[in-house]
Amino acid sequence: GKQWYQRRVRGVLEFMPEKFRNYYNSYSMMIWTAGYPTLVAVSYWIHTWQYIHIGSGVIFAICYIPFTFFPDSPRYLLSIGKEEEAKAILEQYGRITHTEINLKGVRLIGSDNTKDVANTSFKAKMLDYCNHPGMAVELAIQCYLWVTCCLLYYGVNYSWGAFGTTPYVSYLFAAVSEVIAYILLALFIMFFGRKLTLSVSLFAAAACFLLSLVPWQWTEVWGLQRLLALLAIVWISIAFAQLFLFVGELAPTSLRGYTLSTCSLLARGAAFCGPYLAKSSGTTKLGTAVLAGVGGMLVFLLPETRDMPIPAEPADVTQRRQQQNLPVSGAKYENEKESVRV
Repeated sequence: GKQWYQRRVRGVLEFMPEKFRNYYNSYSMMIWTAGYPTLVAVSYWIHTWQYIHIGSGVIFAICYIPFTFFPDSPRYLLSIGKEEEAKAILEQYGRITHTEINLKGVRLIGSDNTKDVANTSFKAKMLDYCNHPGMAVELAIQCYLWVTCCLLYYGVNYSWGAFGTTPYVSYLFAAVSEVIAYILLALFIMFFGRKLTLSVSLFAAAACFLLSLVPWQWTEVWGLQRLLALLAIVWISIAFAQLFLFVGELAPTSLRGYTLSTCSLLARGAAFCGPYLAKSSGTTKLGTAVLAGVGGMLVFLLPETRDMPIPAEPADVTQRRQQQNLPVSGAKYENEKESVRV
């Protein structure tokens, strides 16, 4: 399932224009929340876990069918020197839209026919990070943000933020709060950009964790802790959903799959630890507040990607950091490309 989701994220980023990415990301995350009531219904009517897994497997198998017809990204093909294959795919899209496109004799931007496909090896990727320290810093910060958001997301969902009296009610509460979060995400990014939205959402989550230390219970069921759990999951959901968009726009095309896979792998480990976070101790809540607050500060070391082209190569990441006067920008970027932008 995670592999399918990563493929969807990369495909959207590399095929969709910048002005639509924010809306599609929020829209797709709202569809994601449909899984909550679906899981509630399935678990309510089907009590045998083997049948639940069989049903889930069938759904995932159906979801994979479109990818058998989904072409490779021209951006990625250009990044590994396969210009002719990229041209063929673009001409194929032209035929689908009844638009005649002839790219014969046209040099596509970002293409490098001299690039050896073997340079996409793990060793070559590590050399790219060594030669571009700014990109390495961005990867480290993104890994921290993914681990923190996933840890807090599953910690609030399954531990001290018990929303309802039964698991079914808890899941429905989570679905409602996340739908609200994804609507706010699209609005916040539209007005404030990626960077400020992510930072503010992490700071707001940290404030919720700190305030939850106040022991105020006004009914037998509801109190300040439970209310702040609902607010915290909204802010954490905003931050977590934005990471799928942000990580793809930060990483260059040649390393986007590696970056997303690395962040997702670390986040999965954090997801296993999340439910054990909160046995409602004050130390645990203080620790989660510190994690979120540090993440909010680290975001300021990342570039803003709104209205910016997706980087094709590590050198483009270095150039972007220099343009935004960010620290650890690396060596001077020399633009040697004299190509036609497609």
